[in-house]
Amino acid sequence: CGGTLEVDWTYTDDCQRTITAKKTITVLPAPMAEFEEVENMEITCEEANSFEPGSLSYTNGGTGVCEISGSVPGELSGSYDECGGTLEVDWTYTDDCQRTITA
Repeated sequence: CGGTLEVDWTYTDDCQRTITAKKTITVLPAPMAEFEEVENMEITCEEANSFEPGSLSYTNGGTGVCEISGSVPGELSGSYDECGGTLEVDWTYTDDCQRTITA
């Protein structure tokens, strides 16, 4: 989520006079993660009987401590009957910086 780094310099000369300097470095947050692409689909009524929403992967493309990646399970909603219907799968992820992505 970013932060700050500080560099301190101190020098004392032969006369015991000390000088100091400080640099503050602001570290910007890592880019937000994004979900992989999701496409709509059609399934039969029989396939809907056993449909499982599955997990969806996300990443920000970062490495090391800047990496945000993983997967989250989908939440299934909607309804159908012998005449058809609509099912929806929602995926939501909130990172440690309190940024939320949805698909």
